[in-house]
Amino acid sequence: MGVSIAKALSEIANNTSDEILPSSDLQPAITSTFAPAAKSVSRTLELAQTSNAADCLVVGAIAIDLTCDLTYGVLDKPSSWIHTSNQGAIYRTPGGVGFNLCLATTYASSPDTTIRMISAVGPEARDLPAVLNLTSATSPDLSGVLVIEDGRTAQYIAMHDCKGDLILACADMGLVEQLSPAHIKSEFARAGKSPHWVGVDANLNREPLSTAILCAREAGAKVLLEPTSVMRAQVILELGDVGVTNVWPNPPTVDVMTPNSIELEGLFSHARELGLFERQDWWDVIDAMGTTTDFQNAIAWMARESGIMEQVVEKGLVQMAVHLLPFIPNLFVKMGELGVITVQLVKESEVRGRMVGPRQLSTGPGFVMWRGTKIAGQGEKVCVLVRHHAAHKVTGDIVSVTGAGDSFAGVLLSELVAADRRGIKNILADVDAIAKTMDRAQRAAVLTLMSRFAISPEIKKLQ
Repeated sequence: MGVSIAKALSEIANNTSDEILPSSDLQPAITSTFAPAAKSVSRTLELAQTSNAADCLVVGAIAIDLTCDLTYGVLDKPSSWIHTSNQGAIYRTPGGVGFNLCLATTYASSPDTTIRMISAVGPEARDLPAVLNLTSATSPDLSGVLVIEDGRTAQYIAMHDCKGDLILACADMGLVEQLSPAHIKSEFARAGKSPHWVGVDANLNREPLSTAILCAREAGAKVLLEPTSVMRAQVILELGDVGVTNVWPNPPTVDVMTPNSIELEGLFSHARELGLFERQDWWDVIDAMGTTTDFQNAIAWMARESGIMEQVVEKGLVQMAVHLLPFIPNLFVKMGELGVITVQLVKESEVRGRMVGPRQLSTGPGFVMWRGTKIAGQGEKVCVLVRHHAAHKVTGDIVSVTGAGDSFAGVLLSELVAADRRGIKNILADVDAIAKTMDRAQRAAVLTLMSRFAISPEIKKLQ
């Protein structure tokens, strides 16, 4: 049986004897506006009636993260760490891909933007206020989170070597995987048509994942999907009527996806296995793109000039992304220290930016724009945008890689929400705006790499 997280948070608000780290140093959660525990249900009903609107909804996991950092170790002999105890430091912080995405989006957004989390936790959530700053003015709206009394809060345990690189991790996401579709529907109904964007954590099982995407579509909101893993990324291709069935320029099921290079390869391989590249409507879009030898040569030149030849050309990342564009028109491919490759399919009438020229092929430093033709039966010419965004240098020690990708996706999501709130249409087709967004998103990822938190609070200071 689920009750609002307001109950658990208010019960523990007066009992923080189990604090693990000073609250002033930790990530904030929800503002302390809840009634005492005895009135939490009625207070939640009031909240549902008076605070319905949200600029962005995030559906996914809230977890308790345990990060284990070894203080020493023989890096070339990892087998020496197995079957024995290892000295290190252990930090306990809130996490989960969904919560990380929600928190990063909140940190990067203006104070008047409402970012609401839809999730579920178990009674262990009573520990959360001990590691959260309840009085922070910068906090996500957790009124869409349930406490399930007979559930077990999701947990993620990561062990890092003395350089901060991941050795092994274990994710216990059972509760969130089974997040109630009824609860998701009720939260979307509460928000109505107010959300501009919906962030989705692919850790969800098929039914809640399908429900979140369907609800977003019905609300008229766009969807950003954070894949989380190869296996989870592939599930979106298998969802039938709510999966990747709409082919561009029809409204896509997923507007933006933020895979890493390995997840992109997994998506491409699985799409081919499913026969998605044999569909006539897919061929119509690919034919209109007309990505000929000149386009391929331009990509090779861009990769050579950017120093990412092996990743982009030899592994065929751009070619894989182009194959997926008719289904997922905006792919932001994270390549770690090599930066980010953006591969996008847009309408020619919407593309803009100082690098855009009048010819079929426009190129610049790390940038390629290819003009195609009209899709059969459609009135719009297509454009393919490819750009390499160089990584920011890490100026300090890498503490943990956990949350860096979520920080990147959260800042991207915040910029998309902000553009819609300002009435800026088709921000994804603005070459200059996306370049600025990628710069900010990568700086956020670097801040998190140097932070002991899953999402660095320093993101709030980014301009």
